[in-house]
Amino acid sequence: MKILFDVKGKKLKYLFLIITAILAVFDVNSNELTVKIIDTQEQAVKDIVVYARPSEYIKNIPSNAKVLLIGQKDKKFSPYITVMQKGQAINFVNHDDITHHIYSVSGKNRFEFKIRSGVEKMTEPMLVTEEIAMGCNIHDWMSGYTLVVDTPYYGKTDELGHITFTLPHAGKYVITAWHPQLDVENNRVSQTVTIDNSNMKVTISLPKNLLLIPKQTGQDEFDFIEEY
Repeated sequence: MKILFDVKGKKLKYLFLIITAILAVFDVNSNELTVKIIDTQEQAVKDIVVYARPSEYIKNIPSNAKVLLIGQKDKKFSPYITVMQKGQAINFVNHDDITHHIYSVSGKNRFEFKIRSGVEKMTEPMLVTEEIAMGCNIHDWMSGYTLVVDTPYYGKTDELGHITFTLPHAGKYVITAWHPQLDVENNRVSQTVTIDNSNMKVTISLPKNLLLIPKQTGQDEFDFIEEY
Protein backbone atom coordinates (compact mmCIF):
# COMPACT_ATOMS: atom_id res chain seq x y z
CA MET A 1 0.00 0.00 0.00
CA LYS A 2 1.45 3.37 -1.05
CA ILE A 3 0.96 6.26 1.35
CA LEU A 4 1.91 9.82 0.33
CA PHE A 5 2.85 12.54 2.78
CA ASP A 6 1.94 16.21 2.54
CA VAL A 7 2.97 19.14 4.62
CA LYS A 8 -0.44 19.36 6.24
CA GLY A 9 0.11 15.99 7.82
CA LYS A 10 -3.21 14.48 6.74
CA LYS A 11 -1.64 11.36 5.25
CA LEU A 12 0.74 11.14 8.20
CA LYS A 13 -2.26 11.07 10.51
CA TYR A 14 -3.74 8.13 8.61
CA LEU A 15 -0.43 6.31 8.74
CA PHE A 16 -0.24 6.86 12.49
CA LEU A 17 -3.72 5.38 12.95
CA ILE A 18 -2.80 2.33 10.89
CA ILE A 19 0.40 1.75 12.87
CA THR A 20 -1.50 2.18 16.15
CA ALA A 21 -4.05 -0.43 15.08
CA ILE A 22 -1.31 -2.89 14.09
CA LEU A 23 0.47 -2.42 17.41
CA ALA A 24 -2.80 -2.98 19.24
CA VAL A 25 -3.25 -6.31 17.48
CA PHE A 26 0.25 -7.40 18.42
CA ASP A 27 -0.36 -6.32 22.01
CA VAL A 28 -3.51 -8.43 22.25
CA ASN A 29 -1.57 -11.50 21.15
CA SER A 30 1.60 -10.79 23.11
CA ASN A 31 0.81 -13.03 26.08
CA GLU A 32 3.30 -15.74 25.23
CA LEU A 33 3.85 -18.33 27.93
CA THR A 34 6.63 -20.91 27.70
CA VAL A 35 6.50 -23.79 30.18
CA LYS A 36 9.42 -26.11 30.88
CA ILE A 37 8.98 -29.43 32.67
CA ILE A 38 11.91 -30.92 34.60
CA ASP A 39 12.32 -34.06 36.69
CA THR A 40 13.82 -34.52 40.16
CA GLN A 41 17.32 -34.32 38.63
CA GLU A 42 16.35 -31.07 36.88
CA GLN A 43 16.44 -32.77 33.50
CA ALA A 44 13.96 -31.84 30.78
CA VAL A 45 11.05 -34.24 30.31
CA LYS A 46 9.38 -34.66 26.91
CA ASP A 47 5.83 -35.81 26.11
CA ILE A 48 4.32 -34.36 29.27
CA VAL A 49 0.81 -33.03 28.69
CA VAL A 50 0.59 -29.38 29.73
CA TYR A 51 -2.52 -27.23 29.66
CA ALA A 52 -3.33 -23.66 30.70
CA ARG A 53 -6.74 -22.83 32.15
CA PRO A 54 -7.66 -19.16 32.65
CA SER A 55 -9.21 -18.07 35.93
CA GLU A 56 -11.35 -15.54 34.02
CA TYR A 57 -13.07 -15.58 30.61
CA ILE A 58 -13.77 -19.27 31.10
CA LYS A 59 -17.37 -18.88 29.88
CA ASN A 60 -16.17 -17.32 26.63
CA ILE A 61 -13.25 -19.65 26.09
CA PRO A 62 -12.89 -20.71 22.45
CA SER A 63 -13.59 -24.25 21.33
CA ASN A 64 -11.16 -26.43 19.46
CA ALA A 65 -13.08 -28.28 16.73
CA LYS A 66 -10.07 -30.34 15.65
CA VAL A 67 -10.62 -34.09 15.66
CA LEU A 68 -8.08 -36.06 17.67
CA LEU A 69 -6.35 -38.85 15.74
CA ILE A 70 -5.17 -41.99 17.56
CA GLY A 71 -3.66 -44.78 15.50
CA GLN A 72 -3.20 -48.46 16.14
CA LYS A 73 0.19 -49.39 14.75
CA ASP A 74 2.40 -52.40 15.52
CA LYS A 75 -0.25 -53.49 18.07
CA LYS A 76 0.18 -50.26 20.03
CA PHE A 77 -1.74 -47.03 20.49
CA SER A 78 0.05 -44.31 18.56
CA PRO A 79 0.70 -42.00 20.27
CA TYR A 80 0.62 -43.53 23.75
CA ILE A 81 -0.79 -40.35 25.33
CA THR A 82 -2.88 -37.59 23.81
CA VAL A 83 -4.84 -34.57 25.01
CA MET A 84 -8.05 -33.02 23.73
CA GLN A 85 -10.62 -30.36 24.59
CA LYS A 86 -14.01 -31.36 25.94
CA GLY A 87 -16.50 -31.62 23.10
CA GLN A 88 -14.06 -33.10 20.61
CA ALA A 89 -14.40 -36.57 19.12
CA ILE A 90 -11.64 -39.14 18.68
CA ASN A 91 -10.89 -40.69 15.31
CA PHE A 92 -9.23 -44.10 15.65
CA VAL A 93 -7.29 -45.33 12.61
CA ASN A 94 -6.16 -48.97 12.38
CA HIS A 95 -2.83 -49.09 10.54
CA ASP A 96 -2.27 -52.76 11.43
CA ASP A 97 -3.20 -55.70 9.18
CA ILE A 98 -5.35 -57.24 11.92
CA THR A 99 -8.52 -56.35 13.81
CA HIS A 100 -8.49 -54.47 17.12
CA HIS A 101 -11.27 -54.23 19.71
CA ILE A 102 -10.84 -50.80 21.31
CA TYR A 103 -12.50 -49.79 24.55
CA SER A 104 -12.31 -47.17 27.31
CA VAL A 105 -11.48 -48.79 30.63
CA SER A 106 -13.63 -46.65 32.93
CA GLY A 107 -15.10 -43.19 33.43
CA LYS A 108 -17.99 -41.35 31.79
CA ASN A 109 -16.53 -41.01 28.29
CA ARG A 110 -17.29 -44.59 27.29
CA PHE A 111 -16.70 -46.30 23.96
CA GLU A 112 -16.15 -49.83 22.69
CA PHE A 113 -15.92 -51.07 19.12
CA LYS A 114 -14.15 -53.45 16.75
CA ILE A 115 -12.01 -51.85 14.08
CA ARG A 116 -10.70 -53.87 11.17
CA SER A 117 -7.47 -53.32 9.27
CA GLY A 118 -7.37 -50.05 7.33
CA VAL A 119 -10.62 -48.79 8.85
CA GLU A 120 -11.30 -45.52 10.70
CA LYS A 121 -13.80 -45.21 13.55
CA MET A 122 -15.08 -41.93 15.00
CA THR A 123 -16.34 -41.78 18.58
CA GLU A 124 -19.04 -39.57 19.96
CA PRO A 125 -17.76 -36.25 21.41
CA MET A 126 -16.06 -36.57 24.79
CA LEU A 127 -18.22 -34.43 27.09
CA VAL A 128 -16.57 -34.93 30.49
CA THR A 129 -13.14 -33.70 31.60
CA GLU A 130 -11.25 -36.75 32.78
CA GLU A 131 -8.43 -39.17 32.10
CA ILE A 132 -9.43 -41.87 29.61
CA ALA A 133 -7.54 -45.15 29.82
CA MET A 134 -7.83 -47.28 26.68
CA GLY A 135 -7.20 -50.93 25.90
CA CYS A 136 -7.77 -53.65 23.31
CA ASN A 137 -9.80 -56.78 24.07
CA ILE A 138 -7.77 -58.80 21.58
CA HIS A 139 -4.28 -57.60 22.51
CA ASP A 140 -4.46 -57.14 26.25
CA TRP A 141 -1.00 -55.57 26.54
CA MET A 142 -2.08 -52.54 24.51
CA SER A 143 -2.65 -49.43 26.61
CA GLY A 144 -3.07 -45.74 25.88
CA TYR A 145 -4.36 -42.59 27.54
CA THR A 146 -6.22 -39.46 26.54
CA LEU A 147 -6.75 -36.48 28.82
CA VAL A 148 -9.91 -34.43 28.27
CA VAL A 149 -9.53 -30.81 29.40
CA ASP A 150 -11.80 -27.75 29.38
CA THR A 151 -9.38 -25.36 27.67
CA PRO A 152 -8.03 -25.06 24.11
CA TYR A 153 -4.54 -24.22 25.39
CA TYR A 154 -2.85 -27.60 25.63
CA GLY A 155 -0.13 -29.74 24.13
CA LYS A 156 2.87 -31.96 24.93
CA THR A 157 6.41 -30.94 25.76
CA ASP A 158 9.16 -31.28 23.17
CA GLU A 159 12.62 -32.84 23.48
CA LEU A 160 13.76 -29.86 25.58
CA GLY A 161 10.79 -30.15 27.91
CA HIS A 162 9.23 -26.98 26.46
CA ILE A 163 5.78 -26.00 25.29
CA THR A 164 4.69 -22.46 24.34
CA PHE A 165 1.17 -21.00 24.44
CA THR A 166 -0.05 -17.74 22.94
CA LEU A 167 -2.80 -16.65 25.32
CA PRO A 168 -5.48 -14.11 24.35
CA HIS A 169 -5.82 -12.39 27.71
CA ALA A 170 -3.63 -11.29 30.56
CA GLY A 171 -4.53 -12.51 34.03
CA LYS A 172 -4.23 -15.63 36.16
CA TYR A 173 -3.85 -19.08 34.62
CA VAL A 174 -3.58 -22.47 36.26
CA ILE A 175 -0.82 -24.39 34.48
CA THR A 176 -1.08 -28.17 34.86
CA ALA A 177 1.35 -30.93 33.90
CA TRP A 178 -0.08 -34.46 33.50
CA HIS A 179 1.21 -37.89 32.60
CA PRO A 180 -0.33 -41.30 33.41
CA GLN A 181 3.04 -42.47 34.80
CA LEU A 182 3.34 -39.50 37.17
CA ASP A 183 2.73 -41.25 40.51
CA VAL A 184 0.98 -38.44 42.39
CA GLU A 185 -2.68 -37.61 43.03
CA ASN A 186 -4.60 -37.46 39.74
CA ASN A 187 -1.28 -37.93 37.89
CA ARG A 188 -0.78 -34.17 37.70
CA VAL A 189 0.78 -31.11 39.30
CA SER A 190 -0.40 -27.52 38.93
CA GLN A 191 0.93 -24.01 39.36
CA THR A 192 -0.89 -20.66 39.17
CA VAL A 193 0.80 -17.85 37.24
CA THR A 194 -0.16 -14.30 36.34
CA ILE A 195 0.30 -13.26 32.69
CA ASP A 196 0.91 -9.52 32.23
CA ASN A 197 0.99 -8.80 28.48
CA SER A 198 4.55 -9.96 28.07
CA ASN A 199 6.53 -13.07 27.29
CA MET A 200 6.80 -15.27 30.35
CA LYS A 201 8.72 -18.43 31.19
CA VAL A 202 7.68 -20.89 33.88
CA THR A 203 9.42 -24.04 35.08
CA ILE A 204 7.44 -26.84 36.72
CA SER A 205 9.38 -29.45 38.66
CA LEU A 206 7.83 -32.90 38.84
CA PRO A 207 7.79 -34.14 42.45
CA LYS A 208 8.63 -37.67 41.29
CA ASN A 209 10.26 -39.21 38.26
CA LEU A 210 7.88 -40.95 35.88
CA LEU A 211 7.19 -44.63 36.32
CA LEU A 212 8.11 -46.87 33.40
CA ILE A 213 5.56 -47.09 30.59
CA PRO A 214 4.21 -50.67 30.43
CA LYS A 215 5.86 -52.79 27.76
CA GLN A 216 3.63 -52.65 24.70
CA THR A 217 4.32 -56.16 23.40
CA GLY A 218 2.79 -59.61 23.82
CA GLN A 219 3.29 -63.23 22.90
CA ASP A 220 0.27 -63.52 20.61
CA GLU A 221 1.18 -63.63 16.95
CA PHE A 222 -2.25 -64.44 15.56
CA ASP A 223 -3.67 -62.45 12.67
CA PHE A 224 -7.31 -63.48 12.98
CA ILE A 225 -9.77 -64.69 15.60
CA GLU A 226 -12.96 -66.35 14.37
CA GLU A 227 -15.12 -64.21 16.69
CA TYR A 228 -13.87 -61.09 14.93
